[in-house]
Formats: sequence, structure tokens, C-alpha cells
Amino acid sequence: MRSFLLARATFFFYLINFFWDFYWRHRKPVKLKSKVISVGNITVGGSGKTSIAGFIAEYLIRHGHKTAIVARGYKRPNMNPIVISSDHPFSWEDCGDEPAALARSIPGLSIYVDSNKTRAAQRASDDGIEYIIIDDGFQHRQLFRDRNLVCLDGTNPFGNGHLLPAGILREPKKSLKRADAIIIVDKSLEAKIGEWNLPVHIPIFEAGKMVVGIKSIDGKTSNLVGKKVIGFCGLGNPNSFHISLNSIGCEIGELLTFRDHYIYKKSNIEKITKMCKTKKCDGAVTTLKDAVKLEKIWPADIPLYYLEITIKLVNEAEFFKLLTL
Repeated sequence: MRSFLLARATFFFYLINFFWDFYWRHRKPVKLKSKVISVGNITVGGSGKTSIAGFIAEYLIRHGHKTAIVARGYKRPNMNPIVISSDHPFSWEDCGDEPAALARSIPGLSIYVDSNKTRAAQRASDDGIEYIIIDDGFQHRQLFRDRNLVCLDGTNPFGNGHLLPAGILREPKKSLKRADAIIIVDKSLEAKIGEWNLPVHIPIFEAGKMVVGIKSIDGKTSNLVGKKVIGFCGLGNPNSFHISLNSIGCEIGELLTFRDHYIYKKSNIEKITKMCKTKKCDGAVTTLKDAVKLEKIWPADIPLYYLEITIKLVNEAEFFKLLTL
């Protein structure tokens, strides 16, 4: 019965997607004076799109371009539009965990957070932003984009090939033809891209996440080599965090996973800290995305660390040549 209901729901999702695609193929999008780069995906869950958006933003800022990221601020308690940056105090409750993590890690970046991404992009353009990066923007077709980038999870790019709710696809695989480039993030050694039937006319790049540092929750650089820790995260793709955690040379006493964008409760923190004490760990390790939600409520007697992650892109020069606008 459950599979029958899923099949029916997926059929209706296909219909909705068909008419949605038809609608936007025949409607003129909003064009801004700024250059717009969309970074998105075609699946639910983590595919590295926010990390790629930050990677592009860092490059543009480093080369003297006034750059902003537009984000929805998923699951933030306060839904008012807000502009944040590393230069101005902000709370993750006002902007969401991913924008807070980006602002914390990229100096000079402005982030326009709004449930209406077109409105946020228009505001950024009016503020004189030269490059606007739309985080999770592939399905946001109201806004014209100069470059349309799609990220695929290299360990599970399409799931079972079905649309929601029977599968993980937001839209059919054929929608990739709208992309200007495809970025495959954290490709597994067993993965054979040639068997994925990707559009042959679209450039394909491979990227991986690399740990460049470890910081305590108060911002101090740390070293966990040979130390025993509890790892935990609330990500769409927790396996990516597990791989990164294994790479830093620590001993993992336990690894806990929570839903993507999870808002931690007092009971969760008590469970993690108790586990640290029971297993005689040197502390707990998480992601920056999770740490920004915990820094005000984490107990002082258990050290909390987060991984500093950067993107390593194969053929980086060719990639940024493609983005030259």
C-alpha cells in the first residue's frame, strides 16, 4: 500500500513539474544590472551547493569584485529580510545556519537573506553589488541568471531515479540541460561518470571538500590528531562530514547524525556531553553550520570544535574562465 501511495504521489509531482517547467519556459525572467550566478541542485539533501557558492564568492572577492550571496535562510525562527556580513553582529536565528556560517568564514561577503530570492537579489543589485550568487537557485527560475551551475553528490547523484516522494529528485534528470556547468562533489572511487548519461554539451567539473583547519567554538585554532572525540552533525549528507572527520587523524568515539538544519534541544546537548564524559573523550566535533547554533548554549566544561572546510576544484582555472562574465 505504501509503495502504491508513493507512486501516485510521485505521478502528481511529475505533473506539477511538467506544468511548472512549461510555465517558466514561456515567461520572461527578471533581469538585473548585476551579474547573477545560480548554484543549485536537482535533488533534496546535501550536494555541496552552499560550499560551492562560498568558494565562488571567495574567488570573486579576492579579485576585487563586490559580491553577495542570496539565500533563503532555511528554518530560521525570524523570517524578516536581513543583510548580514562578517563586519556586523548577527544571530543565526535571524539569518539561518548556512548564511551565518558563510558570513563567519568569508570576510567581505554580504549575504541577503529573504524568503523571496528575487526581491533579495533586486535589493543587492540596487546596493551596487557586482556579482550576485543565488544559493540553491536552480529551481528559482523567476530570476535571470548569467550562469546556471548544478552540483551533484558524487556518491549518490540521482538516488533511485524517481522524483519526490518516491525518490530524491526535485525535478527530472533531463532538467540538467538548463545548466551551464555541472559540478560533481566528492565523487566516490567507484563512481563512473560516463554511466550517468549526463548532457554531453555541458562542461563537467569535479570538486572535493578538504579540511584546512580545526577551531574551538571560541575561534582558536586546535589540533585533534590522536585525540578521541564525539562527532555529530545535522547535514543533508552526513557521510561527507564523516569522511572529513576521518581525515584529521582523531579517534571517533561515536558519530551522531541529525536532520539537515536541525535545531538542537537541551536534551541533545546533554546526550552528547554525557557521551563525551562516559567515553572519556577530549571533546566533540561538528560543522561550522552546526556550531553557529550552539555557541551560545554549549556547556563550558566540554570542548566543542568545528572543521574548517574548503573546496578543492579540479581544472579550477578552466572553471573560473567559464564564469568570466
